[in-house]
This record gives sequence, structure tokens and C-alpha cells, in this order.
Amino acid sequence: MPRFKIPYGRHEQQFGHLYVPDEAVDGPIPIVMQIHGGFWSGQYGLNLGTAFAVELARHGVAVWNIEYRRLGAGGGWPEMSADVKTAYDEIPGLVAAKSSAELDLNQIRLLGHSAGGHLAVWLAGEKDTFTRPERVIAQAAALDLASAGERGRRISFIEDLFGVPFEADPDLYRNASPQHRLPIGVPVVCVTGAEDLQVPAKVSSRYAKAAEAAGDPVALRVIEGEGHDAFLSPSTESWRVSRELVLAEDPLAPSASD
Repeated sequence: MPRFKIPYGRHEQQFGHLYVPDEAVDGPIPIVMQIHGGFWSGQYGLNLGTAFAVELARHGVAVWNIEYRRLGAGGGWPEMSADVKTAYDEIPGLVAAKSSAELDLNQIRLLGHSAGGHLAVWLAGEKDTFTRPERVIAQAAALDLASAGERGRRISFIEDLFGVPFEADPDLYRNASPQHRLPIGVPVVCVTGAEDLQVPAKVSSRYAKAAEAAGDPVALRVIEGEGHDAFLSPSTESWRVSRELVLAEDPLAPSASD
């Protein structure tokens, strides 16, 4: 499977791997920008998404699997939010120039797992990117970063992300929290495991209800019997459902991943 390493900035963490189908395809193909998770921590890298990126490329799409500055690896929220936007805005530039297949810039899809799911949905809500994505597939995504703080509860890894407690800058938390930015006007499919202990399924369920109430196109898929890391294993239902939702013509249709 062809893989191209593409720097999109000067920092060592500002790069991504582009995967394209290894067989010739007719016409422009969709491109998926993939954002890995791992508590926004530098302990985890884009290799978490490598196997799924290869899988998607084998099914005829291009995949831009990005790295970004993370806690302990170059920065906190200001740096990582800037990086995902820069990596996205380079799709028609550096990424398209490196691709051996023509990319369809009208079919840009975002995919993110856990903290990467948070970043993907947050990015879809940004209005100043070169174009809006066609859809987001949010896998076990951390979609609400502010409600706990609003209730007076402190969560250490979220405070680490922002560098200050909620009461010091509530607007910072809310502006980074997908559930607090609705509506965004981009279709989001939340896929979550019923047995997820790290990011419980209720997080995705609450986001889906709030998005629907706000008028956003949204769907929720709860995978019974699977947990947070099932999205990283090719043998799971979470993997299969995610793949089909990324590739589906209409990911919001009930049969899109059945």
C-alpha cells in the first residue's frame, strides 16, 4: 500500500501519512482525514490509525492520517487545534500534490477516535477552513468537555488539555467542546461501544440528542458488547461499522452500516 510522509509544518510532530489505493481508480476519489486519539497525549501516535487507514485505502479512498502536537509532545490545546486546521487546509495543497490519485475535494470525510473524535467534530464546526467536510465519523468521541466543569466537577485530563481549571476560563472549555458549539451544519455519525468505560456511550447519545434538537444531521450507532479499544481491532463490529460508515454514500441512512 503506497504511503507518503508529508510535513505540514516545521515541528517534528507536524506531519501526516497519506495512503492511496494501490490499484488504478477511475475519476477523483474521496479523501478521509483521520485523527488518532489517546487522551491528547504525546504517549500515543498516529500509528494507532495505521491499520484502519490501510483498510480504507484498500476500499478505494485516500486517507490522510495526521500527527499533531500533543501534551508532552509540542503543545496543548492552542497548538493541537491549530495543527488539525492546518493539516486539513493542506488537503488541496501539499496533500493533493503528493497523491498519485486525483482527490475529490467535494468528498472530504473526517474520522476520529476518542480524543481524535473530539478534534474531528470540533474541526467540522470551524467556519474558516477552505471548505466544510462532507461528514464526520466520530468513534467513541469525547464530545462534551464543559458540562462537568459547569457542574463543579474537575476532570484532570481535561484540565491538562487546557492548562487551566474550568472556572478560570469557561469560554475556553465551551469553545472547544463540540456539544457546546451546536449546530455545526455538518453530518456527524457517532459510533460508540455499549461497554466503553473510558468514554461511556451516554456521551455520544447526549451529543446526538443535542445535535438533533439543534437541527444538525446526526446519527448514533451503539455497538453492543464492545468497548473503547474495539475500534482499533480489525476483528470487531466497531471496525466494520466504522468502515462502512466512512465509505457509505449516505452514512445517515439506517442501512448505511447494516
